[in-house]
Amino acid sequence: MFSICCNELPIGQEEFDLRGDFNAQFVELSLYNSFTESNKYAMLGNSFNLIVGRNSDYESRILLKFDFPDSSYQGLDEIKLILKTNGDFNNDDLTFSLRLLDADFEEDKANWYFRTEEEGWQTPGGDFQADSLRLGETSEDSLVIMFNYIELEEIRSADGLIIIPENSGFTHFYSGEGGFPPQFILVKNDNVTSIPLEADCHIVTGHVPFFTENWIGSGLPHRNYVKFIFDSLLIDKKAVYAELTFEAEHYFVMRDTIEIGIKELLEPIDDFDTPAGPLIALEKFAVSDTVFSIDIVGHIQRIIEYPDSNHGFFMIFSPENYDVGNMKIVDHSHRLRVGYVSPPHGR
Repeated sequence: MFSICCNELPIGQEEFDLRGDFNAQFVELSLYNSFTESNKYAMLGNSFNLIVGRNSDYESRILLKFDFPDSSYQGLDEIKLILKTNGDFNNDDLTFSLRLLDADFEEDKANWYFRTEEEGWQTPGGDFQADSLRLGETSEDSLVIMFNYIELEEIRSADGLIIIPENSGFTHFYSGEGGFPPQFILVKNDNVTSIPLEADCHIVTGHVPFFTENWIGSGLPHRNYVKFIFDSLLIDKKAVYAELTFEAEHYFVMRDTIEIGIKELLEPIDDFDTPAGPLIALEKFAVSDTVFSIDIVGHIQRIIEYPDSNHGFFMIFSPENYDVGNMKIVDHSHRLRVGYVSPPHGR
């Protein structure tokens, strides 16, 4: 559990010449509503990670495409694909199959159901050849897959590669955006040629929670919508403290810490894509915690100044595309305690 601490009100020199009651009073705002909005069509092409794995709730597959130049590939000593493991995650030992794609995809548009913005997969999860090009197991630091000449020609003729999990567990590799992009390497007489990476992403399917439940999730993102009733006691007051707390029922996360962010809605809630502002709060927690606290005093002060702006907010995992994970929040556990003072007045 995280300890509760008040934010101090910054006082400028000019305020020392004013008189006011700086002994904060407190009120707990009543919860108006909370529920979950999910997006099963999430596009993960700009994620820092490439994730392969599955469990009872999720499955994630990796899509790769390299831009092979039109040249001769004779006399090669080595032909290999390399993916670097992201050690920030608790990666599992995983068996996978590597297969050839039968349809092209766009990195920033592909998901479990669509391969481009307008074209869907004939089979959700990707269109690929039934026979595996290679079976293998993930390793601790990096994954290296060796090929022969025949397989190289098959890869060059295909629309890309897909890595599919064959048992339970998850492994996280760096993507092109993560700084260690997948490499397709050709070695000849000690000369190394790296084939340019054209596209890489992972696609996810999985658990979509019931609307009235309260979840946060990433990969297949869930946003927890929360709105509190504005208390008239706060009219013309100054917010000096506002602590949002909630409890976790259970979670699935493949790392030791998570970051939970708050985004204010700019319009009344409609769906997952209701316009929201930038993050107004972001806190890091251990995933094993059961009670979470986030300072949202800026949100409360904005509502005091602009009462019509109280459209509620989204709680999210940040970034929403970084991994595959979720947290179920205990229903009716959201609390918001606000500390306020009367503004200073002149002598």
